[in-house]
Amino acid sequence: MGRQLVRLAASLMVTFGAGVLDAAAEPLPVAPPSQSLVQPVWGFNGSCDPIDFDSVKIEYRRDRGYQLTITGIKPYTNMEVSLNSEPYDRKPAYLRTVVVGCVKNFIVVPLETPYYLTVPLAPLMGTKGVEIVGASGSVRRNAPRR
Repeated sequence: MGRQLVRLAASLMVTFGAGVLDAAAEPLPVAPPSQSLVQPVWGFNGSCDPIDFDSVKIEYRRDRGYQLTITGIKPYTNMEVSLNSEPYDRKPAYLRTVVVGCVKNFIVVPLETPYYLTVPLAPLMGTKGVEIVGASGSVRRNAPRR
């Protein structure tokens, strides 16, 4: 250990001429890349991004009224899926609602898992219907007739 430290110190050449710092050392060995099951996610509180969905359905349930059901596949097992609506001064014809997947910690497990999300339709409705937006597309559904 002591010999390696002396060799490393000898290989570092530091000069302070004209305000320039010059250091030379042997390059560190680089491990070959491997596919890990656990990957880091950047961000202080995690990461949130729009994700894709497979189907959008409006269903009537006698005890709950009209419900919006969205299904799809999330890319990470520990991802939480939610809907975020854009704020408007007046209700538009189709209220835009984005399907968002959030990872709350810094480590994710990249295992595709199906998700199933059911929410009340009334808060997401515009004057004509609802527009669901994902990562690669959007779908509009008209309001059900009462």
